[in-house]
Amino acid sequence: MNKLIKRLTGSRNFYLFLFTVLIIVIFQIAQPRYLSADNIRNILYSVSVTGILMVGIANLLISGNMDLSAGAVGCFCTILGCKLINLGVPWVLAVLMTIGMGICCGLLNAFMTYKLGIIPFIGTLGIASVWSGLGAVITKQASVTLTNEAFFKFGSTKFGIIPIAFLYVVFLCILYGLIMKYTKFGRQVYMCGGNRVAARLAGIKGERIGTIMMCNCSGLAALAGIVMASRMHLIHYQNLQDTSTMGAITAALLGGVAFGGGAGGMLGAFIGLMLLNCFKNGIDIIGCNEYVQILFNGVLLAAAMAVDFFNNLSRQKALKAKNAAK
Repeated sequence: MNKLIKRLTGSRNFYLFLFTVLIIVIFQIAQPRYLSADNIRNILYSVSVTGILMVGIANLLISGNMDLSAGAVGCFCTILGCKLINLGVPWVLAVLMTIGMGICCGLLNAFMTYKLGIIPFIGTLGIASVWSGLGAVITKQASVTLTNEAFFKFGSTKFGIIPIAFLYVVFLCILYGLIMKYTKFGRQVYMCGGNRVAARLAGIKGERIGTIMMCNCSGLAALAGIVMASRMHLIHYQNLQDTSTMGAITAALLGGVAFGGGAGGMLGAFIGLMLLNCFKNGIDIIGCNEYVQILFNGVLLAAAMAVDFFNNLSRQKALKAKNAAK
């Protein structure tokens, strides 16, 4: 029992969880309706879409890559998927086709990165404008409204105060957590992100791993978009733009995922996701104006980058100490 407690308290995820609880307590004291059933449901809804994006982006970061086009990809693919549903295509098939279109967008990101040699940060930032522009052209900057009642259940079903969309996030975090920790592929992803030269010498095909993770990220972005459309009954070309993508990146970094790759996990990323959304909901419910919210979002992103910096510094010191002991 003592070993379990020592191991638990020695984990950074434990202190991140305690900080999240502290944030919740502070906002509950400031605004008693913060923990009301309706507001908890709102928090879980906000976690849902950003969370699906976060799963894809977090694992992509671990592989040593970046995608700033995820939100735009999600919107563009969902616009096409919603139009298919409105044309009479069965919604399950339309959802699968939407995810497939997202995967194809990921292939384009991989082509730019590995065949054209464009830095992912720059390439995906540029391609995000392309998908956003195409979405605006296709919709003429109007929302695509849906009327398929069966499709609405996919993202709007609730179990008490728990939306089914939140359960999707929990399932994905568990699934990817297990894959990354206990499979050969997961270990290869960490190796590629941590040391590409060593991974190449070990016979790991970095381009193949990177391509898979980019396709995975874009496919999950499309899933996030379709879940949002199911809940809102419509999609707009700006629904999942920069704020959602940066929110997903911020959550992953707060949870200990290394910006440079090779470190982090789904448990920490999930706690970071909850921290981010509990905080954002709190400053909104206590009545902070839009400009103050933008300020706090920037502070959170800066804090996430600081967490990443100090985590990286700690890993480097541990590695030096390990090499010195040999």
